[in-house]
Amino acid sequence: MFYNINACFVLFLFVNLRANINNNNMNVMIKHKLDTILEFQSKYPTSHVGGSIGLMIRGIDLKRPLFSSDLDITTDVFDANESSELEGRSDANDFDYALKRNHEDGRYTKLDIRVNPEPSFDVIEYDGNKYNVSKLRDILFWKKKYADKGVLKHQDDLVTIETGVRPDRVVEVSIFDELPF
Repeated sequence: MFYNINACFVLFLFVNLRANINNNNMNVMIKHKLDTILEFQSKYPTSHVGGSIGLMIRGIDLKRPLFSSDLDITTDVFDANESSELEGRSDANDFDYALKRNHEDGRYTKLDIRVNPEPSFDVIEYDGNKYNVSKLRDILFWKKKYADKGVLKHQDDLVTIETGVRPDRVVEVSIFDELPF
């Protein structure tokens, strides 16, 4: 079988360019998240980050992209009225506040904030900065709580933490949309 070398080369460049763009977007979003944590923790020094980003800072690789992950923050005090850069959201679930911080490049970071005097956190150095990170047992407690509610992402995270391998899930897509044409 004969392959057009130029076509193969163009396809190779396209795939690599797309991977680099996706990687760059992911790195930019992770940097935005880390900067947002540092900014929040400078204003609220007893606050700490949990969730998937907290696990990442702890060095735990969930083997999935975290650029769209929100920041799960616990703090003993918080005044939502003080935050001029933050905008409210309506889906706060187990958190007291769900906010988003807009970045200059048009992207934003979601923050879920729980006000609770849980002073239990570790100070962890990551990428040259120190972050207050929720205790591992607390992060895993919440992961398990959501996994028990049937949230596949959290179920897969727990399997990944335990085995080091991310489960492969087959996503079913229905082609039949009941349209007459």
